[in-house]
Amino acid sequence: MDEKRKAPPAIILRQLAYVMRASRALYAAAELGLADILSAGTMTSEDIAAKAGADGPTIRRLMRALVAHGVFEEPEFDRFRLNAAGELLRRDVPGSQRAGVLFTAGKMRWELWSDFVECVRTGQAAAERAFGKTIFERFAENSEESALFSEAMASYSSALSAPLIAAYNFSSFQRIADIGGGTGRLIADILAAHPGTRGILFDLPHVVTGAPPLLAASGVEARCEVVGGSFFDGVPSGVEAYIMRAVLHDWDDDAIVLIMENVLPEKAEAGTAVDSYLLDLEMLVNTPGGRERSKSEFGQILKAAGFGPPRLIQTTTAWSIVEARPT
Repeated sequence: MDEKRKAPPAIILRQLAYVMRASRALYAAAELGLADILSAGTMTSEDIAAKAGADGPTIRRLMRALVAHGVFEEPEFDRFRLNAAGELLRRDVPGSQRAGVLFTAGKMRWELWSDFVECVRTGQAAAERAFGKTIFERFAENSEESALFSEAMASYSSALSAPLIAAYNFSSFQRIADIGGGTGRLIADILAAHPGTRGILFDLPHVVTGAPPLLAASGVEARCEVVGGSFFDGVPSGVEAYIMRAVLHDWDDDAIVLIMENVLPEKAEAGTAVDSYLLDLEMLVNTPGGRERSKSEFGQILKAAGFGPPRLIQTTTAWSIVEARPT
């Protein structure tokens, strides 16, 4: 970072402390469906409020804050419209990020993060203290939260698919298994880009029930087998590559493993890998032992599991592909 352009230390701290305000403002816009309302065209704050069932002057205050953050536009005084970021807050547009916003900035996340200091003190996740169960056990018992989680993961996968596919030649495999692949967004995009490849989507039974419509909409349902199960009990065999996006486990099968993760630098520096380090803290809050790793840390895990040194393939996003081959 250019030292001449770095904000004063006091301002850096204030900006970090204020991030929660922007998060809640964005969540409110997603929850109230403001982007869907504005899909009809430019509107005043009173018009938006009437359709959202909210207070007009307060909607104006919310809209101004979001315009200042690059979400929505105000071309004239008190007249608001969609921009590229606001468009992605709509429910049913390609690449919609609305579910991701609702999941990431919603009530459950705030409940977990309110216990963050205890996570740091103990090194243990907040989920089991807050809910008396793991986050995935909670999702298995709560269909509404599970559906939102699956939709959010699909929206994230949709945004990541193109750079991952551009960075790696998946056509060299005849059959690929996506382990922990949710409702199938990533494997569907890979198969659509490579017509000669077949796939297996593997995730918990209650998760993969939402996969068939997505696979059908992508035109790959005939080339993708859907299998429900837990990777702690075993994974499908007979494939040439296993994909794990944000999933890591110990494998016995003689196949290439493609780990798609945020790979941390070996040492931290100001202004680099900011989102990846925050995602690492998200894993601390939510999962028992979950974390982001550096290339050397991936190497240690893979060596213990019988794999050779990993090859790191960077994409145009914060995500990388760690390719591991059995020794």
